[in-house]
Amino acid sequence: MLTQLFIWTAVAILVGAFLLRPKRTPFPIVNKYPYDFLRRRAACEAQQNARKLITEGLAKHQGPITMNLLHGQKIILPASSASWVKSNKDLDHKQLVKDDYFAGVPGFEAQSVLHGDDETVKRLITTKMGQNDSTMGAMNDSLARAFRVHWGEDKEWHSINWHGDTMGIIARAASSVFVGPELGDDPTWLCLIQGYVMSYFMAVYDLHAYPPWSRSIVHWFLPNAKACRSMVPQARAIVNGVLRKRQEETERAMKEGSSAPEYNDAIAWAQASSNGKIEPGDLQLSLAMAALFTTTELFRTILIDTVRHPELVEPLREEVSEQISKHGISLAATNNMLLLDSFMKESQRLSAGLVVLERAVLRDTALPDGRILPRGSQIVVDSTNICDPSFYPNPDQFDGYRFLRKREAGDTTSQFVQSSEDFYVFGGGRHVCPGRFFASIELKLALAHILLKYDMRFAEGCDPKPMMNGLYAMVDPTVQLEVRRRRDGAVVNNLGEKL
Repeated sequence: MLTQLFIWTAVAILVGAFLLRPKRTPFPIVNKYPYDFLRRRAACEAQQNARKLITEGLAKHQGPITMNLLHGQKIILPASSASWVKSNKDLDHKQLVKDDYFAGVPGFEAQSVLHGDDETVKRLITTKMGQNDSTMGAMNDSLARAFRVHWGEDKEWHSINWHGDTMGIIARAASSVFVGPELGDDPTWLCLIQGYVMSYFMAVYDLHAYPPWSRSIVHWFLPNAKACRSMVPQARAIVNGVLRKRQEETERAMKEGSSAPEYNDAIAWAQASSNGKIEPGDLQLSLAMAALFTTTELFRTILIDTVRHPELVEPLREEVSEQISKHGISLAATNNMLLLDSFMKESQRLSAGLVVLERAVLRDTALPDGRILPRGSQIVVDSTNICDPSFYPNPDQFDGYRFLRKREAGDTTSQFVQSSEDFYVFGGGRHVCPGRFFASIELKLALAHILLKYDMRFAEGCDPKPMMNGLYAMVDPTVQLEVRRRRDGAVVNNLGEKL
């Protein structure tokens, strides 16, 4: 009996593996090798030499190519296809994210909420967080506290925790808008959301190492996935506790005949817009997942470039001081930090990945030349022209004024938050990143605190190197950054503190 059960189980697994095998691609595979049945060599080549595979493959075949990755295949289209891809409704970014990041897996509820069909989170980010002057004061105050906690007040050089302190600062800034005063500085909550975000992305990475047919079982045993499952009920309990407290405050005010308290944060906005259909804790984890990881990575990149280019620190410092003195902590101030905007975009350009406009093919779709993208396949667009000298003179050289000059020359797509035919880092079309305005404000305020309050340098012997993780860029994890509070204490700035 046991033998028969074992045989039928093995047969079921083999049949499942056959049915779920990758579909045959109609485009040449650039990393296919003899006897590489498990695609281990292909995955290694894609991980280590993706740029070479893409540039040489596109040049050789003069059209789409396919790359074998650890977790499947992606069809890579030439950069000239970008406009067609971004406007084609048969190509969907949301479905690709659901597939690649395992929406529906227990513990990954944040992903399911973030890309839910009703788009509650997207609407919330777009309408309430992008250009909201009323939240900037709270974010600025939160950043002031964050820097005191993570970077300190010491006027002598001292090291910071590169990973913990940079993410901690971004987490506090975002939480001031996401969860409001009750949790914005709460150590338990801040630890929880950062832990969830890191465990989630590590769990996704872990799952990609297993065949697709096995993942519905394997995730139950992976430590990072188990950690996510343990944190979801904690987040729900904490956020529901805040909601109960707020409800009690509202009822008390009504009994006393006074005005009900008003709350200007995502907890309140979500309750009003979702009609209670989304678990509040899950929604908060989805916001954290969307906001913390990528923004922190870009924050780290900008810090590295700031240290590497000390000649730009004083002009940036003067601009920030002038705009805050003139406009206070406001959108007007951050919108007029034009050099800082250019600096940030140049930093983003040089640290961008190799592909953009990732999409899942919803149905068989004909390319402009008539060839068919098969339903269920995944496509990306080559973005290596972001370092093409025909678009960017001296493309490998960091030029903090590059996009400022373009703006002054009349280029209407040169702002940090904008996409263009040669710059789709934030995506494009209906799938352009809805959180890019929020990230811009958050980063500019954080950098304003740094420029006005701190000096920075690398520790002796530290020389950060740009790194690639397959198709995507990553910040050098070995960075050792030292900071000190600026000594010119007579200067007073409108951030609310003496320097």
